[in-house]
Amino acid sequence: MAEEGEEKEEKNGKRDLWGKLESFAKISAGVGVLFGSVAIPFIIQKTTDQSHRAQVYMQIMSEREKADTAIRQEMFKTLLTNYLGAFEDKKTMKETEDSFRKRIMFLDLLNLNFQEYLNARPLFEDVYSRLVQAKKGIEKGSKELETVEKLQQELIRVAKNVASRQSAMLAHLGLNRSFEVKKGETVCVRLYAVENLKELMGEVGKRSLRDFKYESCSKAPVRNPEPMDTGSPAIDVELEEIKEAAARVKVTPYQESFKNSTLNFVRAAKPINFEVSSFDLPYMDNTRLFDGSRFALVLRDIDKKEEVAHFNAIIFKGEFMSLRDRPFFEEMLQRLSKEGKNK
Repeated sequence: MAEEGEEKEEKNGKRDLWGKLESFAKISAGVGVLFGSVAIPFIIQKTTDQSHRAQVYMQIMSEREKADTAIRQEMFKTLLTNYLGAFEDKKTMKETEDSFRKRIMFLDLLNLNFQEYLNARPLFEDVYSRLVQAKKGIEKGSKELETVEKLQQELIRVAKNVASRQSAMLAHLGLNRSFEVKKGETVCVRLYAVENLKELMGEVGKRSLRDFKYESCSKAPVRNPEPMDTGSPAIDVELEEIKEAAARVKVTPYQESFKNSTLNFVRAAKPINFEVSSFDLPYMDNTRLFDGSRFALVLRDIDKKEEVAHFNAIIFKGEFMSLRDRPFFEEMLQRLSKEGKNK
């Protein structure tokens, strides 16, 4: 009898446990339904709000871009029309100091407003050639010749200011190297950060890697030459000719690779010959390198007597896009991210 009583108590205990579990399951289901009925609409509403916010930003951006484009289009047409023909009463008439100053002023305005879209080098060169033509036949030492030479200097100053602004902006996306090179000589310019990097010296020694050196990059000593990383870009710049407002160079791109932070591999690409003018603008006048990045040479100064040219070499990411649009996109993304976190 005692055993039967124990069995009944055990069975009753199991029934009570199952009953409690069943009750808990029913309560949990009810709570889950209640939570779902509140949480799901909230999640849907939050997602809808974020989507609507993104659509509003895109619509604002689109409308802003349309209005901005219309204004710029009209401004560009007006400026270019005036530049191309409004300063000469007749084609046969000689241009005056005033007409040249207006051309220079309009070139400055064009570049201030449209430097991301306009390669103004041909326009600068056109004005410069007109000034060179105007100098012909003018008596040396005369005031008229002095005026024309001042106009040439003013034109070059405007072009250099534009190039300087563009160089400063591009340097934020990469780096800027300043160097000089004499006619007939070569300079090796490293277009990457050289801190904590070394190159071999002699049989066993090493020395800190320099950002540029007055010899070819190909003369760097290496041992067991095999690429150990993706490589970094460098260039040889050989000065071939110096002109009044330009310098002709031969540029050889290189891929330099490192092993244990020491230069151990150098590979040259095909040389390219081109002219670097005082009117080159790095936004437009740049060259693609093996790693997808781009570099531009900017002519800072020329010493014809010493046959020396001073350059800036700027390297920047190949993904460079219109700098006028970039802040707006970044600002929009930052706002979306910030407002999404605050919700």
